[in-house]
Amino acid sequence: MNKLPIIVLNWNGLEDTKECIESLLSQSYSSYHIYLVDNHSDNLEGQSLASLYQDNDQISVILNAENLGFTKAHIQIYNDIIVQLSDAKFLCLLNNDTFADPNWLHELTKAAEENDADIVSSKMIQYFNRDKMDNAGHKMLNTGEIIPIGHGEATNKYKDSFENMGACAGACLYRMDMLKQIGFFDPHFSTGYEDAELGLRAIVAGYKAVYCPKAIVYHKMGQSIKKIFDESYSLMIQNSILYSYFKLVPTFNIIIAIPSFIFKYASMFVIDILFFRIKYLKIIVKSLNNLWSNRHYIRNSRTKFYNSTKEPISTFDLSRKLQFFFLFDVKRFWSQIILRKKNSFDQYGTSESK
Repeated sequence: MNKLPIIVLNWNGLEDTKECIESLLSQSYSSYHIYLVDNHSDNLEGQSLASLYQDNDQISVILNAENLGFTKAHIQIYNDIIVQLSDAKFLCLLNNDTFADPNWLHELTKAAEENDADIVSSKMIQYFNRDKMDNAGHKMLNTGEIIPIGHGEATNKYKDSFENMGACAGACLYRMDMLKQIGFFDPHFSTGYEDAELGLRAIVAGYKAVYCPKAIVYHKMGQSIKKIFDESYSLMIQNSILYSYFKLVPTFNIIIAIPSFIFKYASMFVIDILFFRIKYLKIIVKSLNNLWSNRHYIRNSRTKFYNSTKEPISTFDLSRKLQFFFLFDVKRFWSQIILRKKNSFDQYGTSESK
């Protein structure tokens, strides 16, 4: 049986990483290899991991000389090693702050085969509150935002498989034939949204993504992201939303979404002004300015994608997969403005620009 490659990226969490690796070494799946990449972590963690696993032939430890960020670290190991593995049928990614169920790999590969799927999302459950979901992959609003499915909801609501718009790269499977056709992560990204863009790219190119409820992973939920979630990071995510949308979405889908875009962004302006949400207003203005400033780069990226895509999804089929924005944004308004619940920016970020 061909060995299934798994990439685990260490981000300053030695004990988390050891627990993650131990869960992988207990998998029921019979043939796999772990590529443990230390992304220039602090306190000599990389050397500790290399020493700990030096005698384990199931693990290759790669020590990066600098912190490349999530996206470029994965691109490097993919280009240097994974794409050279001629017998690899799938590639799995797993965050180091996770713990995988013993049948995780078996269920991912089984779901890919039975559903003829090219991307499989895990059932990611909150590590410290196991009655709550982290996510079940991605969905997409018709105004462009790609968001996690099920975050904070009860785990028992997600017992059945369904098609989605891609997977969280924290715990997922990709089919290698697909990656060799459409590419891996876009180097435009640094840390965040690269998996959302890849999922959308796959769907637009005609590939299939599914959620597998039996592929269970417990996630400590963005311990590294919490350290960098500030105004700059939030702006980067908003820039990424617009970049991905205008790079990938078919022209007619964009045209029919124009009224929704105008209504949504006009409403955001008004709400942010009326409720003195100045930091959010700045993010909107900067992201729209960035979209205009980078329009030629985005157009070139779009042209390159469509020139290499043989059978892109139809406007009708993509429209069926998108969720109309209004109800989702009304719920968000009620939660954040009326009930004053904190979002990730409020919880982890600062009000100062970096």
